[in-house]
Amino acid sequence: MTDDVGLYSISVRGFDVPSLLRWATATGIPFIHLRGGSRGYCLTSVDRSTLRSWRPIIRDTVPVTGVTADVDLMDVLARRPESCEEVLRLAEAAAELGAKWLRLCARIPPAPGDARGELPTRAVPLLIEPHHPGWLTPAGFAALPHVRLLADTRQLAGQPTMLGPAVERADVLHLSDQGEGLDTIVANLAARRIAAGQSIEVAVEWTGPDRSPKACRDRYRSACAWWRAREPR
Repeated sequence: MTDDVGLYSISVRGFDVPSLLRWATATGIPFIHLRGGSRGYCLTSVDRSTLRSWRPIIRDTVPVTGVTADVDLMDVLARRPESCEEVLRLAEAAAELGAKWLRLCARIPPAPGDARGELPTRAVPLLIEPHHPGWLTPAGFAALPHVRLLADTRQLAGQPTMLGPAVERADVLHLSDQGEGLDTIVANLAARRIAAGQSIEVAVEWTGPDRSPKACRDRYRSACAWWRAREPR
């Protein structure tokens, strides 16, 4: 199982993007997932020249391997212009930074019998993060049969139906901790899939009350040790 565990940027506060990357390097974090929407670094408001100025910093520090949007999946599938435009621009910004994917939230479940086919093509592939148990059903996956996931251990915890198939669709796993610890069931499923050869990029998502750099560093290291203990024997 890979020892490389990254960090989701919402886990720490007080940094702009260049200082976040430099701090990650000093802390021993190998890569960053960047929250790119309005509740994060709002990459749609960053001009292209600034994005390009970050690329040498990325080369000298750690890569940004993925970006997350605040847009809901259903707004994109419904072709709402404002949402589609934001996703288009965020995907272009992600590609400019060298990221390999853009995540959409899936807060609204598909309606019964709702078959929508494929996500639109953008500058980087789109992943979805299920935030509703309705996605973890045969009907949910039937709506987007080829969809790939960002699997969040907290969002998937307590949803045993289709949990195995969901992890099989995961390209990314967030080890999510609000201060109450990490979910063993989801992590063990992912660890077994990785041991079987599935490529899943793993990052820590710390959302406890103290997200200072020191608190985040300590939680990150603790989560990394916990994750590595999941390795199948």
